Amino acid sequence: MSGFSRLPKQGSGTRVIRHGLEILKTAGHPFVIILGHPTYYPRFGFVSSSKYGIKWEKTVPEDVFMALELTPGALDRFNGIVYYQPEFNAV
Repeated sequence: MSGFSRLPKQGSGTRVIRHGLEILKTAGHPFVIILGHPTYYPRFGFVSSSKYGIKWEKTVPEDVFMALELTPGALDRFNGIVYYQPEFNAV
């Protein structure tokens, strides 16, 4: 054992994500695109962005680059490649 104990699940991550999505929706953002864990984010409605013809500039498994429409039909008119800001490439 590594000496680290896992805290019991308290739902704080779920609350943070739901709150963040509500803030984005209230602010008028029509959709969200993320790079995230393929078994965690679908519970919030995220699906593979390839469903909309959207890919990331880097090669990753299809199920980790996801999209969520905050406004139904918002991604119907989008497709292509998403490029992150250069700051995300600095390590």
